[in-house]
Amino acid sequence: MTRLADKIRHCRISKGWTQEQLARNIGVSLNTVQRWESGKTRPSPLAIEKLQGLLEDVLEGDQLRMFLE
Repeated sequence: MTRLADKIRHCRISKGWTQEQLARNIGVSLNTVQRWESGKTRPSPLAIEKLQGLLEDVLEGDQLRMFLE
């Protein structure tokens, strides 16, 4: 699992959202969020921007782009 996958999961849980809720809020499928959180795939640059906006209150100043190694 990647640091990005861990960060997405941590932020989603901190918001009290299910994977399905995050998927709906960002406009992707549940399977897409599951693949991100398992580290199988990474969000696109556009998805990173959307995630950043949705999760900024729990990111503690982090930028998700920095986790793209």
